[in-house]
This record gives sequence, structure tokens and C-alpha cells, in this order.
Amino acid sequence: MTMTATYLSLTLIASIAALGGAVLNLTGHRIPVTEAQRLSVPLEWLRFPIGVSYALGFLGLLAGVAVPAIGVVAAAGFVAFFLLAIGAHLRVGDRSPGRAGAGLALAAATLVVTGLWAARQDDLGGVVAAYVNDLPDPWWPVVLLAVIQVGDAVMCFKPVGFIATCFTDVGLPRALWPVMPWVKVAATAGLVAGLWVPYVGALTSAALVAYFVCAVSAHIRARDIGRNLVLNATLSLILCVAVFVLCFLR
Repeated sequence: MTMTATYLSLTLIASIAALGGAVLNLTGHRIPVTEAQRLSVPLEWLRFPIGVSYALGFLGLLAGVAVPAIGVVAAAGFVAFFLLAIGAHLRVGDRSPGRAGAGLALAAATLVVTGLWAARQDDLGGVVAAYVNDLPDPWWPVVLLAVIQVGDAVMCFKPVGFIATCFTDVGLPRALWPVMPWVKVAATAGLVAGLWVPYVGALTSAALVAYFVCAVSAHIRARDIGRNLVLNATLSLILCVAVFVLCFLR
């Protein structure tokens, strides 16, 4: 199967799934209502943001056929969406997220294939050629950052002492704690993919820069100016900026 056929097939499947999710949530169907009640998700969230997110994702995937960059953003949005969904399952002790896990797998596959296909198109390819290296150079800081993200993810699945303290000190709601390791897993996947598809790595490292800017801001807002700010947030921010600028940008 050619890349174009693979891309169109995955986009069709993901679009149908997104449209179904939009219809079910926007109409208040019993399936998402039952799921929301089981996961302690407010029922008013079914229409917004959940139903609207599905609808926007559906439109974005279709628009991506004409403007590949939009498809990449839509697929990445669905990856983030299903990471949050899995976090909601884990928050209530549900270790078999079912549809959320399947959705994440489909979204991740769609993101990778859409990214590969988009990189071959003129509109996105021109931007990549102008600003992003053909391959990350040097490559080893990317691997180092990916390894750090893996370690961070492992320590976040069942937060070790200093990470739990860090979350508590900055006031991160406990409901979001189960989401954090999946954010790290997604970052790891993006960085590793970036070794072969550099603009995916560039987007991932840029997202990590934004993440750690928020982390530094959260520490400062909470007046947590000690080791957590310096070691956990600031140094990580510096590393992410260095990887983004030195490894991926021309």
C-alpha cells in the first residue's frame, strides 16, 4: 500500500470515528453519558468540550487532505485528547481504558502517517525545508532528552516522593496526576520519531519548551523557588530549548 493510500485509509477511519464521537456526545447518547457517570466527568462536558473537540477534529482531519498541516494539528489534538481520556480512566482506578486506548492507538497511528505524508507535500515541505534540518544534527541530545522523558514517565506513573511533592507544591490537581506520565510517553514517542521525521521532533521539542515554561511559571506562582524550580523545571527548559534550536532548526 502506498503512503497516500495508507494516509487516506487512516484518515477515513479516524474521521468516521471522530464523527461518531461528535454525534454521540453532542446528542447526549446513553453511551457517553454512562461512561461520564462512571468516570465522574461532568455531564455538561459532553457537549463542550468533548463533543465540540470531536467535531473540530473531524473537520480538521478532512481539511488535512487539502492542507496537510491542519491534518497534523488535528491528529496531534486527538492524541492529547485520548491521553486525557486515559488519565480520566486511571484517576478512578480503571486500568483497562478500552475505547480510550483504542482511540489513542488510532490517533497516534494517524498522526505518524499524516506527518509522514504531510512532509512530502509542498505547502508543509517548503516550511520544513526552509527551517528544519533534514536530520537532527547533532542527534545525541535528542536521544538524551527522550531518555529523560522515559525516566520521568516511569517515575510519574506512581509518583515518587519528590515528584509527588512537586505536584503538590505547585497545586496540580490530583485528577491530572495520572495524565502526566502519558504526556511524557507522548513526548518520548515524538522525539524518537523526530530522529527520522525531523519536523515531528521539532514540534515535540517546541511543545516541551511550552510545557516547561508553564512548569517554571507554576513554581514561581506557588513561590516554590527551591530545588524543584531549578533542577526539575529550569534545567529541563534549558535542555528542551537547546534541543529545539541546536538539533532541529537550521
